[in-house]
Amino acid sequence: MRKIIVLLTGWILLSHLSTYAQQRPGGKPPGENNGSLYGKLLDAQTGKPVEYASVAVLKADSSVLTGMLSKPNGDFSFESLPLGKYLLRINFIGYETVYKSAVLAAKGNNVDVGNIKLKSNTKTLNAVNVVGEKPAYTMAIDKRVFNVDKNLSSIGGTATDVMKQVPSVNVDIDGNVTVRNGAPTIFVDGRPTTLTLDQIPADAIEKIEVVTNPSAKYDAEGMSGILNIVLKKNKKAGINGMLSAGGTSLGSSNGGVDFNMRQEKFNFFVNYNFRNRVSPMNSRLFRKNIGQDTTTYTEQLQSGDFYRRFQNGRIGFDWFIDNRNTLSISENLTSGNFNNYNDQTVNESDINHQKVRYGTGINNSKNGFRNYSTQVGYKHNFAKEGHELTADFTYNYATSDNTSNYSLQYHDLKGDDIFDPIPQLRNGTGGGNTSYLTGQVDYVNPITEKSKIEAGLRSNTRQFTNYTNMYGLNYPGSDFKLDSSLSSNYKYSEQINAAYATYTGAIDNFGYQVGLRAEQSFYKGESFLGTYQSYKVDYPISLFPSLFLSQKLKGDNELQLNYSRRIRRPWFRDLLPTMDYNGQSASTGNPSLSPEFTNSFEFSYLKDFNRKVNLLVSIYYRNTEHAITDFYQDTVLTLNGQQQHVLLSYPINASSRNSYGAEFTVRTQVTKGWDITANANLAQTKINATQGDNSLTNQGFTWFGKLNSTTKLPWNLTFQVNGEYESKQILPQGEKMPKWSVDAALKKDLLKNKALSISLGINDIFNTDRNLSYTTTSFSDQENYRKRLTRELRLNAVWRFGKMDTKLFKRKNSKPENGGDMGGGDNY
Repeated sequence: MRKIIVLLTGWILLSHLSTYAQQRPGGKPPGENNGSLYGKLLDAQTGKPVEYASVAVLKADSSVLTGMLSKPNGDFSFESLPLGKYLLRINFIGYETVYKSAVLAAKGNNVDVGNIKLKSNTKTLNAVNVVGEKPAYTMAIDKRVFNVDKNLSSIGGTATDVMKQVPSVNVDIDGNVTVRNGAPTIFVDGRPTTLTLDQIPADAIEKIEVVTNPSAKYDAEGMSGILNIVLKKNKKAGINGMLSAGGTSLGSSNGGVDFNMRQEKFNFFVNYNFRNRVSPMNSRLFRKNIGQDTTTYTEQLQSGDFYRRFQNGRIGFDWFIDNRNTLSISENLTSGNFNNYNDQTVNESDINHQKVRYGTGINNSKNGFRNYSTQVGYKHNFAKEGHELTADFTYNYATSDNTSNYSLQYHDLKGDDIFDPIPQLRNGTGGGNTSYLTGQVDYVNPITEKSKIEAGLRSNTRQFTNYTNMYGLNYPGSDFKLDSSLSSNYKYSEQINAAYATYTGAIDNFGYQVGLRAEQSFYKGESFLGTYQSYKVDYPISLFPSLFLSQKLKGDNELQLNYSRRIRRPWFRDLLPTMDYNGQSASTGNPSLSPEFTNSFEFSYLKDFNRKVNLLVSIYYRNTEHAITDFYQDTVLTLNGQQQHVLLSYPINASSRNSYGAEFTVRTQVTKGWDITANANLAQTKINATQGDNSLTNQGFTWFGKLNSTTKLPWNLTFQVNGEYESKQILPQGEKMPKWSVDAALKKDLLKNKALSISLGINDIFNTDRNLSYTTTSFSDQENYRKRLTRELRLNAVWRFGKMDTKLFKRKNSKPENGGDMGGGDNY
């Protein structure tokens, strides 16, 4: 790790030395063909400096060459500009726009344009009325962005609720996310995290970025691209913020506060959110047991409540050292409890479906967690526009603890206790911790207006420890003993080092990008309970090339063809051979599991129709070698010294998985106040796998669609409807049945500048969201149904406060200028 830190530090120092070499003492440009422009902005009435004003350098054809914001003392400067004629454009809210010409010549390549006085534009300022709004969903040919603040259905929820509304993304009732029927990599602010989606409040999220086929600049992990969760971080001048609170028909509640203060060189922000969610749930597992002599049937029913209680706090600041250097530091803390309480019943029947006995009991678990995340970022802008160096460091540390209670007592048909099968009574405790360290340096250098190079280094290190002590009733005695088959004590570590370089260029309307990423990974796992077990896997350097070709056509049309190589590495639970048992089924890891590699191709077409209709069509093909998939096997486990017949699942490497399909996304502004986004994905998938003597092949056609409709109504009302449908999906040994759901919400804006918003929403209106799957093996047919009560009425209120004020700390008295207030007069 020390070598990595030294290497990253060397990069930063080397870049600063390079910057110093480009600038001579006194601010003079390095060459005879370059020059510099500088000056000062003053208020024409008061003579005071004007800060944060936009200063742009225009070329002879009126295109923007570069730009900056004026410093707190009103100064601005541009260095290393090519010699020639320029036009300075200065504008700022509340002032008239000013144009100033300047000429850089060989004999006068350092030009001081002097003090530029800006006149107040009171008439224009009083007439300002912002009518444009950022759309809920924007599409580019390489990335799609979902703006969370425009989504009403997820207010007061979690990141899981947000993901359900994002086009191209599927989420099941357990929070498992897929994009185009594959697992993506999920980042928070562009970096790995130990948080789960259910641990991130929706009100803390600014936007979701969907990158379906990332270039070499991004991590190679993730078969279906990257989902990046961007958290809110306000940078508006002055003091402003937001308060929110809400409740639901199921007894859930939520609340939060966002506060931001910016003045001169510092921006300070803090936010806090809490979430208390109640979700009744039930499940049914029905299995046909095919024996050599007879056939029996087992039905397991569970019903209860799922509680999620957590709180999330974030604090940080940005230090704008000067116009070219920024330092950012933030700290995030999340803690809470996820608890499950279930009553269970097991019915056993003979070959004629006649019940012969039944069992009753409980299956409860409590899980507590605490997560700490520290981020330090540095950004340096060189004199040339777009030329920049960024370095950041992220440290995540999480702790967890859990307890569980399980019981199952069998009865005869009269209700009397029986002892064959023997009673099961277990209780357990456990805990662990995870640390995740990420360091990255990125460098961007535009060579010309149409070409640039990008390069970077990155290192991820993760340490994970966990233990579970499960004690079972030592029947027929009354004492409890440690059940080694359900207990565990293990440690896991991984390290991934990466480097990348890309080159982007263009010839007229034809653009291209060529990239190469190299990644090296190391894994180690140890199990200390009972017989010591360990594994160590050192994957050699793997290369991940990417190629992007684009062609802009007349009439706002664009075509793109791209290719990238991806990897999915086994997760630590995929590798560790510890047992997880639940009623009539069990799962374990596979230490011999290998990573899967995917070659991903995508052809896209983007069309903009008069800025009212956007159409994106993508055709894709993915070929995966050593695809990771679940294998189900009938087996007998020894639990509490007794043999039990269960269906055991564990991951294996399939021979191949091939998927091809098409995705259509249309965003249209039907009327001035009605916006619709429709998304549909159609895919054909085939899986080939071999496990022992079993040869498994399955294939099928799947599709899913989403529809998001937002309508502006009179009286400051907004009405939104979101619906989704997912067709049947194939599994190596079965299939998952279709599902669908519809959400709706209504928002009312109140007070001046819409400072107060009240929203009323209902999720899963028809209460249809559930998981239903079928699995077939040589000795059993199994149906698995799971349902959470997702139909829920939500009421939420949001109040925004604040006033843009660039002179916050320069007042000589406590009375606000212009009679300003903090209660929503000029809210932002």
